[in-house]
Amino acid sequence: MKKILGQQKQGVTARKLFDLTPTEYVTSLTVKAERTPVDETTGKGWLFLDGALLVLGAMMLISGISAFFQGQTLGLAVLLVTGIVGGFAMIVLRKYSAEMRAGKKGSTLRYILMAVLVVAVWMLVMTGVQIIVPPAINVALSPIVMTVAGAAILALRWYIKRQKNIPSL
Repeated sequence: MKKILGQQKQGVTARKLFDLTPTEYVTSLTVKAERTPVDETTGKGWLFLDGALLVLGAMMLISGISAFFQGQTLGLAVLLVTGIVGGFAMIVLRKYSAEMRAGKKGSTLRYILMAVLVVAVWMLVMTGVQIIVPPAINVALSPIVMTVAGAAILALRWYIKRQKNIPSL
């Protein structure tokens, strides 16, 4: 600001001083302040947590909402295992999506095949846990609790993603 005021007295415009109009200059300052650059070295632990919270929160929300119409939610053991598998799945899919964005030859097909494989493994694990874990351990919560918990987990994921600047898939 002092630089602008000092040069104004000599008749130098902001356009000449900064090679930008005042509006463009202020916009460039506020855009930099709003968004810090993405840290490409985000740890795999944070990426896992991001994916796990996304899958867990979405599954709890879907299970809770659908239980209002069907009557029963998924059990907690199934949801927790689904979240864990979802965390690993997001790490795998992130790798292949980066290749696809880079334009690597055959990367789109690899991404699609990995996505299909990840979903198949996820469904197999989810079904296996439902069959193996007894209902006494795999407790189903009420639809309201499940819906609120799912929304809270998604909000927590959003908060952590913003605080740790975790890049999107």
